[in-house]
Amino acid sequence: MTSLSRFSFALLAVCATGSMAVAAETSAYRISPGDTVEIGITSIPDRTQRAVVQMDGTIVLPEAGTVSVGGLTPPELQSRMQTILPTKIFHIRMPDGREQMAVVRPSDVTAIIAEYRPIYVTGDVLTPGQQAYRPLMTVRQAIAVAGGFSLLRARTNQPGPDPTDLRRDYEMIWGEYTRDYFHSARLRAELDKQENFDTQPPQGSPLSPSLAAGIAKAEAEALKLSLDNFQQEQSFVEKGAKDAAAQIETLMKRAQDEADGVKADEEDLEQVTKAFKAGNLTNNRLADVRRAVLLSSSRALETSVELMRTQRQREDFARQLERNENQRRIGLLNELRDTEVRLADIGTRLRAASQKLQPMGATAAPLSIAGETVRAQMTIVRNVDGQWRKQAADEDAEVAPGDTIEVRFSNELESAAAQ
Repeated sequence: MTSLSRFSFALLAVCATGSMAVAAETSAYRISPGDTVEIGITSIPDRTQRAVVQMDGTIVLPEAGTVSVGGLTPPELQSRMQTILPTKIFHIRMPDGREQMAVVRPSDVTAIIAEYRPIYVTGDVLTPGQQAYRPLMTVRQAIAVAGGFSLLRARTNQPGPDPTDLRRDYEMIWGEYTRDYFHSARLRAELDKQENFDTQPPQGSPLSPSLAAGIAKAEAEALKLSLDNFQQEQSFVEKGAKDAAAQIETLMKRAQDEADGVKADEEDLEQVTKAFKAGNLTNNRLADVRRAVLLSSSRALETSVELMRTQRQREDFARQLERNENQRRIGLLNELRDTEVRLADIGTRLRAASQKLQPMGATAAPLSIAGETVRAQMTIVRNVDGQWRKQAADEDAEVAPGDTIEVRFSNELESAAAQ
């Protein structure tokens, strides 16, 4: 475990609570600009809509127009929508294409807060910034989502961005670049139906050889599986085409034999009919010969139908072989295009990160501070009755939508970091 990891663990274990906790919210939450509400009608499932509350506290719904919801509690929002929507006319498209008016009852209307305003975490955390709010979210959870406490951000003697953070970002971008680099190489090999591609890492990569080799190996295995799967699919279709061709040959021979049989039966019927007219044969003999002609003709017709169906099947197999190849190439080309776009974007980010690192001396080892008595101070900045107020908080204090959480280490830690 590195010194920084040991420090982070110790910090989380011994962090003291603030001087006073944020007072619990006794009143229900009231909708504010930036929240997203979801309005639905249970009897018309496809009419569920989401709307973001604007700065003036209103939302816009296609059926109801502009509706003021700012300052309402969730139950009040439900009541307002139950009052407004049942007065509107809704049209439902039936399965047969007809349009029918629907009657909306107040009990059919649902109105909830789908997404709350984000919260913000700033100060001595690994990744400060905006976070999505979740109901009953605590300061501890917000700090955890922000990556936890960061000693390096508390160093007062380091101007500008922290070099260790820059180095971390630089290597993370290289990881993304290496991943897409090998993925692009694999896609090109797959397009050319080659079983291998260059597994050498891109030039200048700071990643460990084992990591680059692992990424290349995963792409190589994916290439092999993809080629094998496509080959098996094509082989299956080709086998079906060969079987159909063999069956066609057999059916053609059978059709010829049955055509000869029909011809012979017809000649026999002609002779028997002459003999019957001359009075030399009975009616039963004539009936038997007629049945024989009918039976042989039916067999010939069935064979002809089966032959046409098998020929169509062989054509379908041939088309499927071509279609499989075209779809495979289209999919690979689209994926390759997206990968190349990502590579270009990552390359730009990589160059920017490299330029930031050069003047900052990011290769310097982080300060080793372990076993210190670490304290952190957390403050919630909240808008109360239109005024922004700061309140000290502990890690178990609940946060509200729109809150800003400030995290700062105590003076003891700042002194230790400076030393």
